[in-house]
Amino acid sequence: MVLDREGSIADWTVTQLVERMRRPRYRCGGGVAACLSIAQAAALTDLVRRAAKQQLPREVADTLAEDLERIAASALAQAERDRVALDELLSALRMDQRSPSATVAAERASTVPLETADLGLALSALIRSVLPHTPSFAASDLEAARALCRAGIEAALAMARANLPLLSPERAEVLQREILQRRALLSEHAQA
Repeated sequence: MVLDREGSIADWTVTQLVERMRRPRYRCGGGVAACLSIAQAAALTDLVRRAAKQQLPREVADTLAEDLERIAASALAQAERDRVALDELLSALRMDQRSPSATVAAERASTVPLETADLGLALSALIRSVLPHTPSFAASDLEAARALCRAGIEAALAMARANLPLLSPERAEVLQREILQRRALLSEHAQA
């Protein structure tokens, strides 16, 4: 992992983040937006967990707190991995689209967002577990968390799909099936 370009996203102010997302040199595309949506959704879910603490069994609340913290931290770290994957892909494509390094970079640029989608799906399951215990005054926060989580997963799947044309047809087909599997899981979570 090489890309730094003025530090970690987790250390940027919101203003810096918004400004830097507009500039290609920072490599903050849709994959980073997906990660940040998932991190925000985890934070909002934790806010609701705290509001629902009285209704949740203590061991469930404690485990949930740890899981939400892990997902939020993982999503921020994943944003950095996504930036590196995008940087490597763009560098390789500038050299030669048909080179082995371009193929490796395209593969990574497809699989990193799939990992992001997996984080979002794990969070989606946690959100569903909090739903029955949510006090009415916090329901809108949990609804916002669900929407952010869903948007993060959708964005991650879009980023994974965008790089499939750069892969061999066989590998692209395998990854397309993985994308469809995750989309099916997302639909299941949305109906629950």
